[in-house]
Amino acid sequence: MIDSANRPGETLDSPFLSAPTEIKVKICTFLDGESLIAIGSTCKQFNSLVHDSEECWQSVCLPILLTSLPPDAPLSPAPYNSYRDLYSSLRRFAWFTPGLWHGNRDLLGSLYVSRYNPATGHLEAHEVFCIHDRSAMLPYREWSLSPAVFVQDFQPRIERSLTPVVKFGPRTEYGKNNEIPQPRSPRGMTTTFFHAAAILPERIVYPQMNLWPPQLIPAEDRTRNESPTGFRGHVLHHKDASTNLFRLRRWISFMNADSHGVIMGERVETIARLRPDLYTSNPEFPYRGLWIGDYESHGGEFILFHQPTKNRLEAIKLTGDPNVPRAEYSFVVDDLSHTERVCAEPEWPGARVVAAQGHTAALNFTNNAFSPTQLILISDDLVAHYWINLSRIKKFRRVNIEDLIRGGSGL
Repeated sequence: MIDSANRPGETLDSPFLSAPTEIKVKICTFLDGESLIAIGSTCKQFNSLVHDSEECWQSVCLPILLTSLPPDAPLSPAPYNSYRDLYSSLRRFAWFTPGLWHGNRDLLGSLYVSRYNPATGHLEAHEVFCIHDRSAMLPYREWSLSPAVFVQDFQPRIERSLTPVVKFGPRTEYGKNNEIPQPRSPRGMTTTFFHAAAILPERIVYPQMNLWPPQLIPAEDRTRNESPTGFRGHVLHHKDASTNLFRLRRWISFMNADSHGVIMGERVETIARLRPDLYTSNPEFPYRGLWIGDYESHGGEFILFHQPTKNRLEAIKLTGDPNVPRAEYSFVVDDLSHTERVCAEPEWPGARVVAAQGHTAALNFTNNAFSPTQLILISDDLVAHYWINLSRIKKFRRVNIEDLIRGGSGL
């Protein structure tokens, strides 16, 4: 901030102001959007510089553009006239950066991908689904090491909701109760978006508290997961809200024969940002990431491979099923460094096998228990889970998150 007080022996000019314009612009490219706006309000010179410099605003917009556009797509502020227009149009929702979000829907959970849509100039989020067409699959085959064990090929695909579940643009306005109406789904589902408040850091959080995300999944913010009032009036203004949480209120509305509106099945879903470091792999934590697993009759499910330490692997369900629901362990490996054997069989020669514990349960997550299993580490992008007590081997495939956010298949 420039000090306007006139002290003895000093001038009103800052040395920074007398620097060449190119230097000032270069320094400003390291600022975020709100800092650019703040520095532009300090004096006329910076106001003019910030207003006219596309280079500064391009650097602000690059994070959402580079993660949302295909790698070969040219950089452009279109459909806006300039990068400054792009930022100012979406400024209120600049926190909604491209990434992954997971919801608390019933037992099944949900997964969303947020991104900038360069065709419309909106920030959007689509729900993603794992499609596993068993009718097109090869039949089970016997495992060469043990003919009593069956191996199933797994060729899933990822699809998105037809319309965005969340959509923010220049004309987005808060409506009744500070909720933002969202695009109506083709099946008549009405949705509104509203903010969520994080649990205050000083509040003592007990294990039995119903929070989202649950303690099993590391998160920047957590919030209450239940409300007798349907969360009405909990957050009155977006400035009081968490940028890592939001809620969706959904209901089905239609007109009856007497032209009276009927509302049915209202429910609220709480959705949390998945921390990028949880799904970013590196040489020390090669299995971290978003994976898709084969769960037979339940279909494909999205699994977070979490490595809290170098040698521990926790497979946590982001989407689940009526037996083992979302936000529960699917399996756990206590020591990735301990090799039980090295595969010599032709299915995956040279793959290491490590001991694991698989999580099973009856309907509605009753009688849940862990049983000994094995994890076959075929590659950093493909593993097979041997359920010993079920005589089945199921495969897990890594999701390419960068491709998924850019609108690709993710596989």
